[in-house]
Amino acid sequence: MSEVNARFDLSNPMVVTRILCGLFYFPHAISKIIGFAGAVGFFTKAGFYPPEGFVVLSVTMELICAFGLTFGVFTKYLGVVSAGLMAVAAYATIAVHGLGWFWAQHGIEYLVFWGVASLAVALDAWNRNPGIFGLFAWPLKRTAPATA
Repeated sequence: MSEVNARFDLSNPMVVTRILCGLFYFPHAISKIIGFAGAVGFFTKAGFYPPEGFVVLSVTMELICAFGLTFGVFTKYLGVVSAGLMAVAAYATIAVHGLGWFWAQHGIEYLVFWGVASLAVALDAWNRNPGIFGLFAWPLKRTAPATA
């Protein structure tokens, strides 16, 4: 299977998870662009100053993650960036609405799931292509199954 086909092999659950993590960013970023004033208000309440700058930074990082994760480019790095974005989003949600779990009540449930899924995608990508000297591959290092 070619590398391009492997990036979009929908029979691989991690590929499906990676694509979904990326696709979920598009409406997330677009809502900040369309509702810029509301996003600025939320970032102000969360304590991010200057809020306009943080909204632009957030939209930029979300779109980079959206394209990268959707198309399988720099996956091992952007998965970690995505998890970090979700950690910051969870912090902001807690700062504005207080600590809550259920997403429908301004909780962090969805953000935690998205962050953990992004981290899993990054770890899987790092395990498949650990880079120089195999660093960071150990936590998910696959071993050959024992044969009898």
